[in-house]
Amino acid sequence: MRNTWNLDVRWGWLIGLVIVAVLIALTVTLVVLAWMSPITIWTFLMGVGAVGAMVIIIRLIYQLWGLINAVYEMDRNAVVIRWGGIQYQIPMASVQAILQGTDVTGLRMQPGFRWPGYFVGLGEATDVGPILFFATRPLSEQIIIRTAGMAYAISPKDLEEFLQAFRERLDMGPTQEVEESSKHPGFLDWVIWRDRLGLSVLLGSLLLLGLLVGVLCWRYPYLPPEIVLRFDPEGEALLVAEASRIFYIALLGVIFLVINGGLGLLLYRRERTATYFLWIGLLAVQGGLWAAAVSVLMRQ
Repeated sequence: MRNTWNLDVRWGWLIGLVIVAVLIALTVTLVVLAWMSPITIWTFLMGVGAVGAMVIIIRLIYQLWGLINAVYEMDRNAVVIRWGGIQYQIPMASVQAILQGTDVTGLRMQPGFRWPGYFVGLGEATDVGPILFFATRPLSEQIIIRTAGMAYAISPKDLEEFLQAFRERLDMGPTQEVEESSKHPGFLDWVIWRDRLGLSVLLGSLLLLGLLVGVLCWRYPYLPPEIVLRFDPEGEALLVAEASRIFYIALLGVIFLVINGGLGLLLYRRERTATYFLWIGLLAVQGGLWAAAVSVLMRQ
């Protein structure tokens, strides 16, 4: 009796690859333009765009990895959805109904990266309630397995054959009790994702550094060829340098971010207090660099 059911991943894979290729081309274009252009606020925005595109590329590659490693498994005890590093087990004894996708009304999907051939995410329908989608075909070609707490939308390649086998196994009944459960990659369980204080301090430091770079890029075209970086207590110039040296302030921010941020991550599991000390110190340093940059810019 057949236990494994494949999906039609061709369109989802092809379209996903095209999206990734376009984003890679966009990233390279932005980097080249930023490198060849004089430093202005537009240079900064192009850099931000390139970083954002790379983040999306990494996310899409992870999703494509899940897609090509997707399969449904079924026996008399459970239906198992395997999607990359994610797994959902649906006990046969917990199934309350099996619906056609055409029966779903008032569907509202949560935001996420989806495209033709890749229909994955969490939604909610008027008559069904919350639905987890792990499908590659449109809603009209999906089936929904509903339990007491959740509904699961899937799209086996051989849909009619799957439905027939599903009903046969329901009629035969389970041979053992299994639980409705889910598994996901271990890194999603790291404590740090639930540490609002730590994440707020670390992301705050990163945001301050990014804004500092943006302000320096914005003001740089209006600076004289040489600027005063240090003053004595009477306001006399102590250190005069090329205007480009203003970015050394941001470089210091990057160095402290790598050192304090990296050490904090290494110590997080064993010495939470030390991590907070490092990260709060990093936030204070970024604030001090902001004060130094504003002081220099205002005196030019």
